[in-house]
Amino acid sequence: MTTRQYKYILAIAKCGSISKAAEQLYISQSGLNQQLMRMEKELGVTLFERDTHHLQITEAGEIVAAYAREAISQEECMHAQLQDVLDSSTGEIRLNLAMEQGTQLFCAVFPIFHEKYPRVSFKLEDHKVYDQYEMLLQKRLDIGMAMITRREVPELEYVHLARERFLLGVPITHPLAAMYQPTLDGDYPEMDLYLCKEEPFSLMFSGSTMRQAIDPCFAEAGYKPHVMFESRMNHVAALMVRGGICLTILPESQARLYQDIRWFRLAANPTWESCLLYHHRNPPRKSGRYFIDLAVSKAGFLGARSQPVWG
Repeated sequence: MTTRQYKYILAIAKCGSISKAAEQLYISQSGLNQQLMRMEKELGVTLFERDTHHLQITEAGEIVAAYAREAISQEECMHAQLQDVLDSSTGEIRLNLAMEQGTQLFCAVFPIFHEKYPRVSFKLEDHKVYDQYEMLLQKRLDIGMAMITRREVPELEYVHLARERFLLGVPITHPLAAMYQPTLDGDYPEMDLYLCKEEPFSLMFSGSTMRQAIDPCFAEAGYKPHVMFESRMNHVAALMVRGGICLTILPESQARLYQDIRWFRLAANPTWESCLLYHHRNPPRKSGRYFIDLAVSKAGFLGARSQPVWG
């Protein structure tokens, strides 16, 4: 079977209709129907069960569709690698930015990258971690960026950028801020999270990888926090603390941006890992690999320890 025939099968399976699939493929309905009958005759199996309104893929059809996806993926990978050999100075990189940290890193890397690859453009996106996983596996994203607590998808390559700790943020006017005193080791003072049991918090949204890192700290302290606001932006949580409304827990790379908030270490020392991601079977082209190398070289600020500001 040819790649074109494989694409026909996948389009019909996706649309559940000859007419809709034909429209998507820009061929005639009768032509696609004849192609389907020819493929079924060639394979000796029924690929779709037919009724008056819908086509339902059969068990045999699912097997063929799985091989079709793999064959198309391999062909696309071959063409990408051949194009890489011929010319890697043009093209587009579909890159996930991972909110604030990703934007900071991209701004540090882009001028150097652009000097070497001025004709390579970026399609910048911002997706949650598990959405990135799906997009990378479906090859709808070239390079992802995520902050994770564990590497859980074996099909993906995880390129380490930094390991970063979290800090507890307290409004400067809050009574707990009185505990913000210089330490012998020059690091932030430590706060017992149990002392914050009655306090409202602004945290990242439930189910996020950040919450995977910090929710166990509350469990260890013996309570479930009163979360008055959930956000997808570190900046929003910090502004709420700056306004004296609540407490928060943020990664240190973001906490250091707000010196008018009192930051504390946590006894549990929660951390996460910043990574760039790509599919093993869809590795970045030469320009993409150069971007990754630059990002690794510039990512030190993500895991760097900041200094407390006293007074």
